[in-house]
Amino acid sequence: MNIAVIEPIGLADDQIRAGLPGQELRIFDSRSWNDEELISRCQGAQILALTNRPLSAAVIEALPQLRHIVVAFAGTDHIAVEATARGIDIVNAMGYANTAVSELVIGLMISLARQIPAHNTDIRRGGTATIGSELRGKTLGVVGAGQIGSAVQRLASAFGMTLLTYSRQGSLTLEELFACSDFISLHVPLVANTRGLVGAELLAKMKPTAFLINCARGPVVDSAALHHALLGGQLAGAALDVFDQEPPLPSDLPLLKHPNVIATPHIGFDTAEAVWAKGELALRHLQDFCGPTTS
Repeated sequence: MNIAVIEPIGLADDQIRAGLPGQELRIFDSRSWNDEELISRCQGAQILALTNRPLSAAVIEALPQLRHIVVAFAGTDHIAVEATARGIDIVNAMGYANTAVSELVIGLMISLARQIPAHNTDIRRGGTATIGSELRGKTLGVVGAGQIGSAVQRLASAFGMTLLTYSRQGSLTLEELFACSDFISLHVPLVANTRGLVGAELLAKMKPTAFLINCARGPVVDSAALHHALLGGQLAGAALDVFDQEPPLPSDLPLLKHPNVIATPHIGFDTAEAVWAKGELALRHLQDFCGPTTS
């Protein structure tokens, strides 16, 4: 098979080559390339492997031999829908970062409750402590009942939190969850009906003492609505690992101006253990597509 690995997938080049003997294999990092350069380097490819580099319709249409796409990442919303329409197989590394993301969510919840980033800044300026709160006895609302949402709930239960879950099959409404929760953590994929899911109406339901955590996808939250809700004191703060675009972010982004917002540069999946796991899953998918001749 003719395979192009177009950005790092979590394994060293020699590990990938060793796992795909006898295959026509190209490995390069195209993250800074435009579509034209990528198309030129990928001609003849039957399989593409990537992490979270956007793959446009123009690239897909210019690679007529492409049959399979392996994504070393949990989401596939960065792959143009033309791939599915053309019948190209797309597989991802579902589950590789469950522990990494769920642990980050808990860390962000504690950081919000105890104002850890602000205290870190204040003590360096000669400041003193301000009062925080505990997770014990608080209500955590989890939007999305998938593997990561469930992992967050398991960890939160160890802190003595009350758990609420919203899913399409459940009886609890989003409005009820937002009104009753002290912390709300989002764990839904970015699809048509989740884009802008958390907007002005839902944010208005939140307690003024409640916190929103988004380690899912940035556009799930209407960023302008969140900015105005924070300005109006409709919630106590937010922790955001994802935004409308991938970092680096504009320095004048309104959400970064709020002192009660903790922002991280999409690190939820980024642990040594998770990076290795996604690479192993991606290699396994490549081997599956290549067939039994690959050892």
